[in-house]
Amino acid sequence: MFKKLFAVLVVALLLSGTVLAFAYWDNLAQEQSEIIEIGNGVTLQVAAVAVVPAGKVLVPNGVVMKANDVDEVVLTYNVKLDEAALADLDLSVVASNILIGGSAVNAGLVNVDIVLASPTVNSTNVLVTVTVTLNQPATVAVYDVIKNQDITFDLTFTGSIA
Repeated sequence: MFKKLFAVLVVALLLSGTVLAFAYWDNLAQEQSEIIEIGNGVTLQVAAVAVVPAGKVLVPNGVVMKANDVDEVVLTYNVKLDEAALADLDLSVVASNILIGGSAVNAGLVNVDIVLASPTVNSTNVLVTVTVTLNQPATVAVYDVIKNQDITFDLTFTGSIA
């Protein structure tokens, strides 16, 4: 009896360890991070690429997910002024020039959601999280055109006086 119980516990521990390790790796693989310092002109433009983790496929929101599908790509940026200002500046981040595979034809399917940890910036880091998702295209033919294509866009970081 004890041997059977012990064997079941060992199998359960191995299975849960494997699941936890895969979940941890999968979560790490979706995020990219970059430090942005806004200097003198207090405006900075960054060319961003939503890179899907190796072996994964970015699929539109609302579809049935398969093992290697992801429905979002998360980019993170730490933003601060390169020199301390006398007062905090209002921070704004805007996405523009969205392209899929170098083309703007289906760019309307891309959602770029920008969340600021703080509405102001100075000499301490402000976390900016950019989440990229896709809307469902009208046809399978359109999906076949955009599938596995790079999603590129510009992010403009601006600090301004309130």
